[in-house]
Amino acid sequence: MTEKKKSRRASLKYPALSPHHNLKTRFEEIEDLASYANTLSEEDKAWLNSYAQEEICANFNHNGPKLNDQTDPAVRSRIYGKNNQRNRCIFTRERAQNTLNCLDELDLDKEDEASNEDSYE
Repeated sequence: MTEKKKSRRASLKYPALSPHHNLKTRFEEIEDLASYANTLSEEDKAWLNSYAQEEICANFNHNGPKLNDQTDPAVRSRIYGKNNQRNRCIFTRERAQNTLNCLDELDLDKEDEASNEDSYE
């Protein structure tokens, strides 16, 4: 029987605090936490990692202290609802796929097309 290869994310001590080892839709939220996580003590990093696992990643089966009551349906509904809302957001999906168009770029494209049409006349 072959053993499953350990992922790079699984080998990290605090995987929920690494924006590059999470989904792109979670990148900005986790990047905010990671920006100051290196200034915290090990105990605080473990708590912050648990917070990110539960609140951002919607993962209740993680190693470390459990912050929310997993049996409370209202808590689970709130966390899963926030996760589903982020996944439905068009802006978040476009940014994660790198297909987001800025209004400034759209205006420049229209101006270029208009100037090209004028030059043909």
